[in-house]
Amino acid sequence: MGSEGYFVMMDPEEEWMVSLRKKVEHAAFRKHRRDNPPTIFRVPAAMRRGGAAGAAYTPKVISIGPYHRDDPALKPMDELKLLYLHKLLLRNPGVALEDYVELVRGLEAQARASYHDDVGMCSDRFVETMLLDGCFVVELFLMQLDGGEGGDAQYDDPNLSTVWTFPLVQYDLLMLENQIPYVVLLHIYHLATTPPSYRGDYYYLSQLAHAFFNNHLPRDRLVIPPEDVVPQYHHLLHFFHSCIMPEGYRHKLLDVSSTTNRPAPLYRRGSVPSATRLKEAGIVFKAKEGADSFLDVGFRDGVMEIPTLKVYDHTECLFRNLIAFEQCFPGAGGYFGAYAMMMDCLISAPEDAALLHRYGCIASGLGDPGCAARLFNDLRKDAAADRRSCYLSAAFEGMRRHCDSRWNRWRAKLMRDYFGNPWSVLSLAAALVLIFLTVVQALFSVLSITNLLLKDIV
Repeated sequence: MGSEGYFVMMDPEEEWMVSLRKKVEHAAFRKHRRDNPPTIFRVPAAMRRGGAAGAAYTPKVISIGPYHRDDPALKPMDELKLLYLHKLLLRNPGVALEDYVELVRGLEAQARASYHDDVGMCSDRFVETMLLDGCFVVELFLMQLDGGEGGDAQYDDPNLSTVWTFPLVQYDLLMLENQIPYVVLLHIYHLATTPPSYRGDYYYLSQLAHAFFNNHLPRDRLVIPPEDVVPQYHHLLHFFHSCIMPEGYRHKLLDVSSTTNRPAPLYRRGSVPSATRLKEAGIVFKAKEGADSFLDVGFRDGVMEIPTLKVYDHTECLFRNLIAFEQCFPGAGGYFGAYAMMMDCLISAPEDAALLHRYGCIASGLGDPGCAARLFNDLRKDAAADRRSCYLSAAFEGMRRHCDSRWNRWRAKLMRDYFGNPWSVLSLAAALVLIFLTVVQALFSVLSITNLLLKDIV
């Protein structure tokens, strides 16, 4: 019988070794290079925890990227993606559908490397996902430019024309698991708007993204980093993250190869006293004016300056995804985590939130200032900040030193007990006047006795 009639029986232990070797080789193949780490992640199960926390990471209306591509609840928007692709093709008739497919296919390897998890898609399906989702986002941005706020921006599409749907799309585009690489968006945008085929003024893609998300932040405005100093955003959430950063720290996030170790969670509740206790220790709270970011917190000479933070119903979802991005991608820094930890320390009870609200540091759109307390008390479970290196280290230590000072504690007690209200001030003033009159009376008595003694002597 020929050799093809035989098969080799593999020893079970040898078969196990072969399987183990393949697993190790696969892991080595997927080892992330320091110069090109993944930037799009599934949120760790420990951060989801079910309930409201888990819902903050799950898109409500539309899937972008491969992670939620097969979610049945998001399938109704697939038809809209095809419509938007059709509309984008009309913008530059000189570019055919095949040109877009060829463009995206050339970016496939780079795009796949952006995802931390194996997306489990064949080449054609992955390219189709990048193409449909990328064209949808680009066309959505361009519609915003064409129609402005409202107007014809939604092309009278029933899926986006309702009051509640369009904001949900904005929220979905800022979820960590719902991202596609920015480089895909950028190349699609350049192809669709190649001058002179595209009529009208030319804008950077970042300018369109800025206009789209400008009213979506718990602050008055976004500050867009200059296009010529930003080498590459990783995705829209990273773009949004960069826009919120204080100008003095923004340059530290531009090194896309940064993969420093994640800071240890050294800050816990109680590391810094609550806002009420800090006020009792003599610290003055003040809403910082002119700040380009609500992260731009400062402490100096007993004054805590905090830019106004506007808290709305979507603030928790936004903060959770920004913190998750920082926790999963060390190159993003730990700014939002540090801010959340600081606010958790300051707001340990509703009265602390009410105090910060009274001084203009928090503007609650939820009615009850206690909602802000619950928000940050819950966010702290996912945040981490290293007291030795986080950007708020100086503020943390300054507050602690101020509270540890015996003179500051004594002065604060004096102000609280004797100058806390007008009646206390009047009582103290009356007591001082009484003491003064008593001293004067005693002085006159001594003088009278002295005069009598002198007369007797004389």
